[in-house]
Amino acid sequence: MIAQSPASGNHTPVLLNAVVSSLVTSKTGIYVDGTFGKGGHTQALANALDEGATLVGIDQDASLLETFDQSGIAQSLHLVHANFENLDQALRAMGIQQVNGILYDLGLNSATLEDAERGFSFDRNGPLDMRFDQSQPLTAARVLNDYSEKALGKILFEYGEEKAARKMARAIVLRRESTSFKTTADLRAIVAELTPYKYLVKALSRVFQAIRIEVNHEFEALKTGLEKAVDLLVPGGRLAVISYHSLEDRIVKRYFQSQSLQPAPPEIQPYQNTVPGRIDIITRKPVVPDEEEVAQNPRARSAKLRVVERRS
Repeated sequence: MIAQSPASGNHTPVLLNAVVSSLVTSKTGIYVDGTFGKGGHTQALANALDEGATLVGIDQDASLLETFDQSGIAQSLHLVHANFENLDQALRAMGIQQVNGILYDLGLNSATLEDAERGFSFDRNGPLDMRFDQSQPLTAARVLNDYSEKALGKILFEYGEEKAARKMARAIVLRRESTSFKTTADLRAIVAELTPYKYLVKALSRVFQAIRIEVNHEFEALKTGLEKAVDLLVPGGRLAVISYHSLEDRIVKRYFQSQSLQPAPPEIQPYQNTVPGRIDIITRKPVVPDEEEVAQNPRARSAKLRVVERRS
């Protein structure tokens, strides 16, 4: 049976039981939800911890933090408007130097997706925004209207794995010469012009994903956030990351592999090339949702959980 989180409302946190069982190593420790969202994972962690524990919730979307009901959490809870790439600054501002566990759930909040005014969804017409953090200046409209054809093609190919990236980039540039991009319908129209109907939904998903990743510099933030998370863990502390597509999972997997082994000192290199690094990999294969969870929450279908532990 999948555990339910009272704080989540209609939102169902992904891999809830696996996250809590993997992450909690000290019931009185300090735990950080670096992608707080609607607080479902944080509430589940609170249910597993003693009252003396400390919880920190970090999110780029200030509106999610402002609407969270803290009444169900007995522990000390700190909510911080920030990107997890600035995790160290956020924690040290509170006087926290090290923590026992950190979670990054890289999925989009369903309420954010469904809000047409945020511009994330290709099936809801709205402004081309796509910002998680509404205080930052770069929007999807600026990317589409200001980036060069070469830059657009690179983004669509590298972040969306779109085979027709160059063709779409050219079409975007030609279109904006007469009419600027303002709405999600404008972008959808370009993709529809260049894609057979039976492949349209997948193409739209790839293109919107690519632009969103660029707007929020997601991959750069993820790489920085992973490094800072490992730095901040106490010996025996754990970092859990849930990814939803191959590009971000590859970043997580490769970083964990790079930190689990390091070059051997010169004196033992004749005998072995590597020695244990800063972390131990707890999940040799990623944890994925079972059939019951996918049936209850179809958005969980592509989720992969990877967990590592800081060595002493």
